[in-house]
Parts: sequence; C-alpha cells; structure tokens
Amino acid sequence: MPEHIGLAVRDGAARLGHRPAITQLLPTGRQEQSGASLAQWTAKGAHFLEVDLGLGPGDRLHLDAPLGWNTAAVALAAWWAGIAVTLTPGDAEFTVAHIGRAGAVPSRTEVFWLGDGIDGAPDAVELEGAPRIDSREAWVRAVQPFPDQPPPSHAAGTAIAVVDGDRTTSQSQLLELATGHGGEVTLGLDASDAPGGDPTHDLALLCLRPLWCSRPTVVVRDLPRSAAEGDRVGRWR
Repeated sequence: MPEHIGLAVRDGAARLGHRPAITQLLPTGRQEQSGASLAQWTAKGAHFLEVDLGLGPGDRLHLDAPLGWNTAAVALAAWWAGIAVTLTPGDAEFTVAHIGRAGAVPSRTEVFWLGDGIDGAPDAVELEGAPRIDSREAWVRAVQPFPDQPPPSHAAGTAIAVVDGDRTTSQSQLLELATGHGGEVTLGLDASDAPGGDPTHDLALLCLRPLWCSRPTVVVRDLPRSAAEGDRVGRWR
C-alpha cells in the first residue's frame, strides 16, 4: 500500500494508463475517466488550488457532491496539495459543490460548481434550474487552463485527508479504507442510497480503490443497479 495519496495517484495512473478508473452511469448517459485522465484532472486541480486560491498544506476545502468522477478529481487534487477535504458546511473559505446541492451551500463561501455534463460541469438543463449560477464558475472550467503535469506533491501519510464533523481521517487511514472490500473484483457504488452511510469510506472507495487494485469503481446514480450489469460488478458496497 502506498505511503500517501500522492504516490497512489502517480503509481496507480501509471498502472491503469488509459483503462477505466471510474465509470459513472447516470440517466443522461455513461461517463468514464481513465487512470491517466484522472491524474491529469488531479494535476490541474492541484495547480488551481495552490496558484489561484492560495491554499496549501493544512488548509481545508469544503466538498458537497454526490459520488462521481468529478468529485474524485476535486478530492484527489486537494490531497495531492496536502489540503483536507471537509464535509462540514461553513468549515472552509472555498466550496466545491454539485449544482443539485445549491440550496445547502453556505452563503459566506466562494463556490465552484460540479454538474452532470459530459465534461463534469453543469449542463444547460441544470443551469436553467439555477439561474443565479454563472457557468463560468464551474470547477472543470476553472482548472482547465492549468498543466496536466502536477506541481510538487505535498501529500503525506499523516496529513488530514477528510474532516467529517469531529472525525478526522489521515491519508494513510484513507488508503487503508480503500482496501476494505478487497481488490479482486470491480466494485459498485450506489450514489442513490439514502443518507446514513459513511461518506469518508465512500470517498476512499471511489477515489483510491481503482488506483490501488487497477480495477474500476462503477457508480450508479438515479438508476437501478442492473444498469451496471455490463460492467461486471463483482461486489457492491
């Protein structure tokens, strides 16, 4: 198991290459990111967090989004830069949120939006339902101009990776959680489940398990699990 998440991203992306890391099944269609492309989004996001937002090791970024490849890209970028992802509203100066959670975002925070468009940004239908949101505030469009090659990693095993209320999870602990379902089969995550699960564990399985075991994580949202039959899911969390 890698010592920290920076090594997991680098080594996992090298092993996976252009094979799928995260497959996302939505009513609007199928989306997929390979190990290589996920590493590129990680690099772009890490540059953006450091250069444009001025965040660094020990800082926090609030993340409020359902499971999906763009959620993973944000979290991996933060961890690469040594930044903790906080799931607690009002616990950070900057928020990255799915447009479907717009009503729950704290007013005193700068927000970058995720959506269900093929590029990970809000699509036209989502923007119609949220007329006060500017499409230029999409996370993927903010990070797009930055290089595919990452900045120096500030990841560390002891660095806090996730803050959920009073619970904190380090990068090394998150990597351990990623191995909790074994690595011999493709794992399915049902993002339509009712609240009550463990979002920290889900982030580990979404973001890190594919990089560790070189098998994709398949996410279904607002669809039955049978939609993933063609992906040969061997286990659901």
